[in-house]
Amino acid sequence: MPELTLHSILSPLPPPLPDPPPEDTPEPPALAATPPEVDPNAWETFPAFRETFLMYLTPRGYADAIRKTGEVLYSLILDTPAEWPGWPESSTRTEMRAALADLRHLQGFLAAVGREREVSSLDPEDAYLSNTAARLARQIKHAADGIERELQGPRS
Repeated sequence: MPELTLHSILSPLPPPLPDPPPEDTPEPPALAATPPEVDPNAWETFPAFRETFLMYLTPRGYADAIRKTGEVLYSLILDTPAEWPGWPESSTRTEMRAALADLRHLQGFLAAVGREREVSSLDPEDAYLSNTAARLARQIKHAADGIERELQGPRS
């Protein structure tokens, strides 16, 4: 068997990179994509990933690509339901538990936005929005608590 040498295992160097553009033509700064407006009546258009996650994918097109992947996953799942095990509870109860989980996520997310005014120096407009987020987190908690109570069943 031939003996391996350093020269035999190293790949050739890649070609040199092209020269950068001249200094007098600076590239414009990249603008981050903003979350879309979601019509509650068209909620199935955004079925898979929360916008509170997708907002971190700031290069233009990235969040759209993940949304599209989510649509594909959602369609594939709905097209093959007979191959999946059934839920241990009714579909309505399972849907309510899923809604409760998403509300709890949103409650926590908005509470964190609400604390921004306490831990950061915000301009007056952002401080107002932070305060609004804290108030909305409490309202969402109230709605989630209500779903949780209803899922526990009738009170004796």
